[in-house]
Amino acid sequence: MKIIYPLAAASLCVATRVAAFSPPMHHHRRIAFFSSAVAQDTDNHIDATPALPTETKDSIERPNAITNVLEETEQDRTVSLTPQDEENAIEQFVADMRSVYSDLENGGGSIKLRMAEAGVSFTYVAPSPSYSSETNKQLFGGWRKQMPTLYDSTNVDWNDIHSDIVETQPQSGAEAPPMLIYLPGLDGLGISATSQFDDLASSFELWRMTVDKSMPQPTFAKLVSTVVKFVKDSTSDAADDSPREVILVGESFGGLLTCAVAMALKNVKSKKFTLKGMTLVNPATSFDETTWETFVPFLTSLRYLESQEDVVDSSGNFNLVNQLPSPYSVLGGMALAATVPDGKQFSSIFEFILGTVSLSSNEQMLAASADGFRLLAQYLPAQTLETRVLQWLPVGTSVVNNVERLTKLDVPTLVIAGSDDNMLPTKEEANRLGKLLPDCVKMDVTGAGHFVLDTRVNLTEVLIDSHIDALDIQKNSPPYDPIRDWKLPPDDVVRAVVEKRVKPTRERASPVFFSTDAKTGQRRLGLSHVPKNDRPLLIVGNHQLFGQDLGMIISQLLEDRNIVARGLAHPTLADGLFRGEQEVRTQRRRYEFGEDIRFEGDLFQMFGAVKVSPRNFFRLLQTNQTALLFPGGVFEALHGKGDDYKLFWPEKTDFVRIAAKFNATIVPLSAIGAADSVTIVADAKELIELPFGIGENLSNFSKSTSAARFDANDDDETFIPPLAVPKPFPARHYFLFGRSFDTTLLDPKNKDECQSMYLRVKNEVEEGIDALLNARKDDPYALDGVKRSLYQRAFGKDPPTFPLSSLPKSRNNL
Repeated sequence: MKIIYPLAAASLCVATRVAAFSPPMHHHRRIAFFSSAVAQDTDNHIDATPALPTETKDSIERPNAITNVLEETEQDRTVSLTPQDEENAIEQFVADMRSVYSDLENGGGSIKLRMAEAGVSFTYVAPSPSYSSETNKQLFGGWRKQMPTLYDSTNVDWNDIHSDIVETQPQSGAEAPPMLIYLPGLDGLGISATSQFDDLASSFELWRMTVDKSMPQPTFAKLVSTVVKFVKDSTSDAADDSPREVILVGESFGGLLTCAVAMALKNVKSKKFTLKGMTLVNPATSFDETTWETFVPFLTSLRYLESQEDVVDSSGNFNLVNQLPSPYSVLGGMALAATVPDGKQFSSIFEFILGTVSLSSNEQMLAASADGFRLLAQYLPAQTLETRVLQWLPVGTSVVNNVERLTKLDVPTLVIAGSDDNMLPTKEEANRLGKLLPDCVKMDVTGAGHFVLDTRVNLTEVLIDSHIDALDIQKNSPPYDPIRDWKLPPDDVVRAVVEKRVKPTRERASPVFFSTDAKTGQRRLGLSHVPKNDRPLLIVGNHQLFGQDLGMIISQLLEDRNIVARGLAHPTLADGLFRGEQEVRTQRRRYEFGEDIRFEGDLFQMFGAVKVSPRNFFRLLQTNQTALLFPGGVFEALHGKGDDYKLFWPEKTDFVRIAAKFNATIVPLSAIGAADSVTIVADAKELIELPFGIGENLSNFSKSTSAARFDANDDDETFIPPLAVPKPFPARHYFLFGRSFDTTLLDPKNKDECQSMYLRVKNEVEEGIDALLNARKDDPYALDGVKRSLYQRAFGKDPPTFPLSSLPKSRNNL
C-alpha cells in the first residue's frame, strides 16, 4: 500500500501548508499551547461577548482554562512519548496543526480589534520571551501563549489600545517602533508566516490581519478600504510632527492586497502616518498569468458531491466524525502538494512519513491522512475559496497591474521571491515589479517554493538589512566600511561553505600544506610555522590558473591557525562583470549561502575579499588584519601556454614599503597543481587571432575591463581566459608557506632596503615552487588521479605524500 505515502504527504502539505515544517520526532515533543477544548472555549467566549464600551474592557475575564494553560511550567509542557504516541505521530502532528489554525483565528495576540462590517480582524502580537531552544517556531512560538483583549472598531478609543501596547513593550518610555501590518494569503489567517511572528514582534509593533471564513466574504475593494481605515484609525492620535511609520508586509494574495492598499494610502493626505515601505512575499500580482481561475471553479464544484451532513453537524459546526474526507479536500490537497512545497520542504515531510511508517499501521496512516485533508475544508471551505479566487484576485490584479499606477507607486519596496514557486510565476514577477516600481529591490531565494518564510528566511533580519531601513539603523549609522565593519560569517555558515564548496575540491585535489620555520628554514608538514602574532600579516604568493585554489588556502588558514586571510580581488571579480546586466536591484540575505550563490565573487566577498587597490591594501594592514596578495594578478591567473608557475610580478616594491610602514610580517606562499590539472587548447594570444570577429570581440572585451594595477592602463592587461580542457583527474595540489620576513626594522623610505626585501620575498616564492615541483617526483600520487582516487575510496583518507626530506630547507637568510 505504497499509495498511502503520497496521500500522507499530501495531507501533511494541507495540514502545515509546509510552512516551517519541522514535525515532532520520536524522542520527545512539546504539547501545543492551546488544546482543541481550550480553543472551543475561546470561540464560545468570543461569540458570547458583546461589543463592549472601551471603559469596560478591563472587566473582560479570560477563561480559566486559558489562564491555566498560560501558567503551565516548562516542565509541564514537555512530555516523553510513549510507544502509543510514537505510533500516532502523524495524527498528533495534524492535531497540533489544527490547534495552530485555531490560535490564528481566536488567540495569537494580546489585542484583537474586530471590524465586523468587513469580517476582518487585526490582532496585535506582543513581544514574547525567546524560545530559541525550539526548532519549530510554528508549533511552539511564544505568540501562541497570548490571549487577546477584545475590541470592536465601532466603539474603540485608540488611546486605550496604545496604553495596553505600551505595557507589553520591554522598554517603557522608549519611542514606539514602526507599525508592521501583515496581510495574509488566501487562507485569510497567515499560517505560512507563523514562524516569523515572534521575531517580528520583538522589533516592530506587529499587527496581523485575519479574514473570517464564516461570514459573508468582503469584496476586494472592501478589504482595501478596511486596511486603509485601520491605518488611519490606529495612527489618529499621533502628533503631527511625529507621524507613525507604517510598513506593510503581504504574502501571496496579501502581496497583491498590499500593493492596492499602498496605492490608496498614497492618496491619503495625513500628517499622522508615513508609509515607510512594503514587502511583497511571492505576491499574487502575477495571478493573471496562471490557470488558477480555470482550475479553482472545477475544484470547488466538487462540494456539490457532498451532502450537508458530511460537512456540518446538527449544530452547524464542522463535522469531524466522518472518516473519509470530501472530494474537494482530497483533490485540493493534491493540488497543494503539487504546487506549494519546494524540494526541501517536501523531503522533510516525506522523511517524517518514512520515519513513522514502521510504527503505524496502514489504517492509522489513512486515518491521519484523512484528518489532514479535512483541514482544507475546515479552514478554507470550497465556497470561501471560490469567492476569494474568482472575486478578489481578478479584481485585485486589474487594479494593481495598471502600469501607470505601478510606475507612480514610489514606496520603498522589497520583493521576496522563491525561485521554485510552482503556484505562481514569482521569479519572473519579481523582475517585472522591479522594473516598474520606482524604488524596488528584489531578493531571490533559490530553491524556495511558494511558502518561502520558513527557517531559511528571517524576515526581521531581511527588513532591517533592506533599503527600507525599517529601524533607521542605516540612516543613523555611518556608511558600511568593508575594511573595518566586515565580520566573518557565523560558524555554521563557514562549515556549510567548507562542506559544499571546499570539500569537493579537496577530495579531487588532495591538497598538502607545508610551512617553514623562520629561524632554521626547516620545512614542516602542516601550517604550524605560519606566524600568528599581534601585528599585521601579509601573505604573498603566486596566482594559480583561474585562482581555483583560493578556497583551499583561505579555509586551511582558518581551520588550522584561525587566521582570517582577506583576499584582494581583481576589479572584474569584485564588481561582478560576469553576472550580466543587473536590470533590477538585488538584496541578498545576511550570510546567505548554498545553491543561492552561483557567482564565486559573492562568496569571496562574504569571506572578506575586497577590491584590490592601494587604499584597500593600505587600510587592511593599517587595521592589523591579514591580507592575501597575488602580485602577478591576472597575468598569472590567466597565463598562456608554457607559462606554468612563472611569476609576472611588477617591478615596483609598493607592497613591501606598505608592509614595513605597519611592521607587518610577510609570508611567501608557493603553490602548484592547477596548471597540471588542465590542458590549454588556446591561450589569449591565439584567441585574439580567431576569425569571424570572435578575436576582435574578445580583444574589445579585454580592453573594457578595469586593470587591477592602479598605475596600468586597462588595455595593458589581457583579460581573456585561456581555452582549457580539464583533465579527468586533477593533479595533486601543494602549498608551501615559506620563510617569513619581519619588517619591523625595515625603513619604508629606504628604497634600496625595500628593493632587497622585495627580491628576497620573490626569490622565496620561486624557490618554493621549484622545491615543490622537484619534491612531488617522490609522490606516486602527484599526477596519478586514478591511483589517488582508489586510495581515497579504499582507506577513506588522502594518500601519503613525499617525505619531508624531499623538500630542501629555505636558502633565504634572515
